[in-house]
Amino acid sequence: MKSLKSTLKGALEAELARIPQPFRHGPVIHQTIKCFLYGMVKEADLWPIPDFRPPRMRDGGFIDLIGVDSSNAVKCAFAVGPVVELKAVKSLEALEVEEKWIITFSTLAKKVKESTFFLKSGIEHLHLEQK
Repeated sequence: MKSLKSTLKGALEAELARIPQPFRHGPVIHQTIKCFLYGMVKEADLWPIPDFRPPRMRDGGFIDLIGVDSSNAVKCAFAVGPVVELKAVKSLEALEVEEKWIITFSTLAKKVKESTFFLKSGIEHLHLEQK
């Protein structure tokens, strides 16, 4: 898991660095990460499903992207945001899946660190540094 995390971190940070500075803001970064994950999940022979809403979530929870295998079993799930949000944690907890990731990208390191309070075991957190 540690090597996957460092590989994913390096690849995503390189992708974000390619965005021209005038266009590098929240929504663009968010969608760039989702697009990258979409391709990665597809290369892993899974079907990427964006903007998934877990069926057991009444309060409108969502997950940015899930990877589904040929038997329609969810194999991985990703939530993306500037910081760790409680709604994302609850949405990921609602799924029976081994690979659960929250990817954050805020430049405010203190805010990201404070938000990790919401993390639960079984959810991997990856923070992307921006240069």
